[in-house]
Amino acid sequence: MNLSEKEKRLIFGALSAAFIANLLGYAFIVPILPSWKLQFGLSNTQSTALVSLWAVPLFFLGPKTGRLVDRFGAGRIILASMILLSITSLLYLAATAEIIGGAFYLLALARLSHGLAGAAVMTAGFAAASEIWPLKFGEISGKLVGTAVIGGLLGPVIGGLTFEYSETFAFLILSIIPALVIPFAFFASKKLSGKPENKAQGGVSIGVFLRNPILLRLGFLVVLATIATGALESGIPLFLAEGLGMGSGMIGLVILVMVLVQGLGGWIWGIQVDKSGPVRFMIFGWIIVTITLLACGYVATDLSNDSAIWLIIGILAAFQFSIAATQVPMLPMIDTATTHAYGSGSAGLAFGAFGTAWAAGTIIGPMLIGPVLDYSGSWAITLGILAIPMVLGLVITIANSHELSSCYEAEISMRKESE
Repeated sequence: MNLSEKEKRLIFGALSAAFIANLLGYAFIVPILPSWKLQFGLSNTQSTALVSLWAVPLFFLGPKTGRLVDRFGAGRIILASMILLSITSLLYLAATAEIIGGAFYLLALARLSHGLAGAAVMTAGFAAASEIWPLKFGEISGKLVGTAVIGGLLGPVIGGLTFEYSETFAFLILSIIPALVIPFAFFASKKLSGKPENKAQGGVSIGVFLRNPILLRLGFLVVLATIATGALESGIPLFLAEGLGMGSGMIGLVILVMVLVQGLGGWIWGIQVDKSGPVRFMIFGWIIVTITLLACGYVATDLSNDSAIWLIIGILAAFQFSIAATQVPMLPMIDTATTHAYGSGSAGLAFGAFGTAWAAGTIIGPMLIGPVLDYSGSWAITLGILAIPMVLGLVITIANSHELSSCYEAEISMRKESE
C-alpha cells in the first residue's frame, strides 16, 4: 500500500480514534450495571449476560465482516461503524428511561447493535494495520490495543460520573463521542478504500480455524485468554458494589486504574514481540495470570479490613498487565499464520476469524462467572475456577511452542525478503 509517512500517521490516528470510541462504548455501561440490576430486578446471570451480548455479533459475524473488509476496504467499514455506534447509544437512553415496555430486551438489542459495530471496527482496524505495516504489526497492533485502552479508561469514568449526574446526559454523551470520530473515519475511508492487492485463497469462514491446525490452536488460546477478561469485566463491578459497597463513580475510577495498566502492557508487549518473537511472552503471561487469579481468590476469603481491599485492586492490576502479554502476541501470530496458509491480502480473513474466537471467550466468561457466583456465593471459589482455563492455555502454549514459533518466523522472513 503506497502511502506517505504523513498519511500513515494520520491513518493511525483515525484507527486509534475509532478503537477508543469503540472500547469506550463497551466499557461505558460497566459501572452502570449495578444500577440496572436494581432498576430492572436482574439476577447476576442477567446482569453479566448484558456484557457478553456485546460479543455475540462478533462471534457469528466476525468472518463475514472480514469478507466485507476485503471486498470494500477497511476505511468504509470503520466509517459505517462509527455512525452505527452513535445511533445505538440512544437505544440505551430509551431503555433506561423506560420510554417503552420491555426495557431489558431493549438494552439487550442495544448491546447487540453495539457489538455489531464493534466487530466491524476491530476486524477492519487490525486488517488495515496489517496491510500498511506488515513488518511492524506486532508493535502497531500493540499500540492500537494500548490506545484503545484509553477508551476503556474513559468509559467507566465517564459512564459512572455522568450516569450519577443524569441518565439522559450520560447516554447523549455516549452518542456524541463516536459522532466526533466520523470526520477522521471519513478521511481513512478515502485512503483505505482500495481492495487488497492480492486476494487470499479460499473463502472467509470459521472453517479457517478448523482446517488449519496452527490456527485452530491459536483460536483456542484466544478463547481461553478472553474467558478471564470477559468474566472479570462483567463481574468486578458487581463485586465492588455488593462486596465493597462502592458507588458507580468509584467503581469507574477503580476500573480506570486496572485498564490503564492493561494499556501500558499492550504497548510494551507489542514492541517486544517484533524484537523477540511472541511465544515466550505468551508463556510468561499465562503463568502470571494464573498466579494473580489464585492470589485474588485467596485474599477474597477475608475482606474485613481495608488492606485486603487495596491488595485485591493491586492484584487485579497485575492481572491486567500480564493478560496483555498473552493476548497482544496472538494478533501477529494469527496474522502471520493466516498469510502463510492463505496468501497475502488475507488480513480481513485473519481478523474476522480472530474476532470470532475472541468473542467466544468474551461470551463464555460473563456467562460462566454469573451462574458460578449465584450458585457458590463465593468470590474466592469463582476466581479459583477462572484460573483453570489459564492453566490450560499455558499447557497448550508450551506443548506447541516450537511449531508456533516456526510458523511465525517463517512468514516474517518471507516478508523481510519481499521488502
